[in-house]
Amino acid sequence: MLCRKHNRGCIYEKQSRPPLTRRYVEKLENELAQMKATIQQIIPENAMADNHINFATSVQASTEARPSMNICHPPVHSEQPVRAGRPGVRLRPHLYDSGMDSHVEQQSPTQFGVSFESSPSSGNWEWDERTSRTCGDKFVDGMASLTSNSHEGGYLGVASGAALLRITDPGSHGSRGKVDADTDRGAESSNRSVPSIPFALDSLGQLEPFVDGYFAVFHRSYPIVHEATFRAQFMEVIPRPKANAWQVLLFVVAAVGAFAASTDSTTDIDLSLFEAAKARLSIDVLETGNTILVQALTLISNYMQKRNKPNSGYNYMGLARRTAMAIGLHKEVQRSRDISLFMHEMRRRIWYCLYIFDVGAIITFSRPLDFPQNGVDVELPMNVHDTDITQETIHQPRPANETTAYTHLRAQATFHMATNEIYSNMISNSFPSAAELIDADDRFISRWLSTLPLYFKEDAVQGKRFRLCHAILRWRYRNFRTLMYRPILLRRVMARPERHAPSNSDSGADEDIAIQRCLEAARESVELISDYWEKEDHNTMACWYGLYFLFQAVLIPIYCLRNDPQSSMAVAWRSQISKAMRTIESMSRLNETASRCLDKIRSVCEPYLDHSVDGWGLPTEESPQTQIANLYSLMWPTLEIAQMDGLDASL
Repeated sequence: MLCRKHNRGCIYEKQSRPPLTRRYVEKLENELAQMKATIQQIIPENAMADNHINFATSVQASTEARPSMNICHPPVHSEQPVRAGRPGVRLRPHLYDSGMDSHVEQQSPTQFGVSFESSPSSGNWEWDERTSRTCGDKFVDGMASLTSNSHEGGYLGVASGAALLRITDPGSHGSRGKVDADTDRGAESSNRSVPSIPFALDSLGQLEPFVDGYFAVFHRSYPIVHEATFRAQFMEVIPRPKANAWQVLLFVVAAVGAFAASTDSTTDIDLSLFEAAKARLSIDVLETGNTILVQALTLISNYMQKRNKPNSGYNYMGLARRTAMAIGLHKEVQRSRDISLFMHEMRRRIWYCLYIFDVGAIITFSRPLDFPQNGVDVELPMNVHDTDITQETIHQPRPANETTAYTHLRAQATFHMATNEIYSNMISNSFPSAAELIDADDRFISRWLSTLPLYFKEDAVQGKRFRLCHAILRWRYRNFRTLMYRPILLRRVMARPERHAPSNSDSGADEDIAIQRCLEAARESVELISDYWEKEDHNTMACWYGLYFLFQAVLIPIYCLRNDPQSSMAVAWRSQISKAMRTIESMSRLNETASRCLDKIRSVCEPYLDHSVDGWGLPTEESPQTQIANLYSLMWPTLEIAQMDGLDASL
């Protein structure tokens, strides 16, 4: 169809059997694993052992029976015409510098014989997050860092934590085994039980401790609800809105408060409160449009991500955004008798809270940036104290010269506005060069840092109320820098120092700067998060954000150490990893995902940390070709599609 569309000739190779590509082998493994699980339901396991039924051996034998096939080099027709690429699109065929072996230098992405998209065996990335089960190999986490299966957690692209983990530990994804087959049976019927509220909910007043927790912890970072108004409605000082959406908002505020402010991992009362919120979210409610519904849907989205149902949260955010635009929150409306200054500010606050939640989740899961850019002209909310703008305020107050509940909201919103273009380029077909990344870093991120007010700059001392949101902002922009530069770092690391010839070219110098910035951002993240966790109060919200940014940061020294344990920086890398492990171990008291992160670090790093382990001090035995094959599908997920549409990988 594409050849006919572009009026191009096509040459096809007639094959008697499918080429032995990575995709084909994984497809066979998945099919055999499913067959084995089916047979195990019919034939007792001991009977299978007696008859020596070994499917893995069969797969190995079938692959070894084809010595003439080359997995890394499928047949390429030299007479096939080279097609011109689209203007402005550049696809890079090489990841290696001139110091690499010649047979590696000549390989282009298409010559590796692997899929450029981490394709699931079922042909899609379908998911089902209706159960509350968070154990087993099908674990899906809201941080997009530990999702083990390549398709059952939804699509996770190049900038997600799972992407780098899949490179570091190729065994973390793949076919489903017996554990999955066993846990699937009856999962839907046995795992939908919801923890009961440990007290009789006789009145809404019993939700007060959870509402207090919401405003004490969560609200300082994301002030999507006006505290005084909500509390007055909650206490019926002023009438509660009659719309059912307010009941949804009340219970989701209580659920978020119970979760964020919790200091005990054994309680899960927030799950029951959230179920109460969902019970009030009927289809009838979704056929209305108002700011209360936008607030409720936005909070539901963020809560579900933090409760390890990220794809469900992604869907709720879509509803929130559509509802927000349907009531015009994206527009800066004119003030009138019907729209007070207070309502003006609330519209801005709701829109930008929705904005930072949406873009933050998009980056976390490395999905396309589809937040509208054109037609949005709403101004940032003012940096004022709540007492400066009330329902009766007529004249616009002067901005406060200190941190308020809206300082972090403004700072994170401007950060995303400054970096959205960088992110879009990071997930595009043609990954930016080191020089392009450095230029973007200096023009956008450094400039954004310089525009932060003095009272919210890096070294500004914050009061206790605002230390967490200030810390999260510092962790966030370093995490983004790590994501920017890590493909450059991974390319250099996989080239292996003994094979990498020093380069005096401009591109080599730019790569050195990019690599140094990546290492520094990761190191600073480990130190800042560990220091915060050691000195500040512990709660689930601080734990969630700290763990998310810390785990992504520590994967950088882990990957470097695995590939170059004799480096002059190896001691520093081990120190960073050890510090991160201590912090993550402490976090496991509040977040079970921390225990999984710690286990994953130990599994991939133990031989490089313990002197007594055999093989200590030796680099990983995975060849650069194997590592790069895993890397391609994470850095250029749309390359194969682009080539089908007439682009040439050599451009």
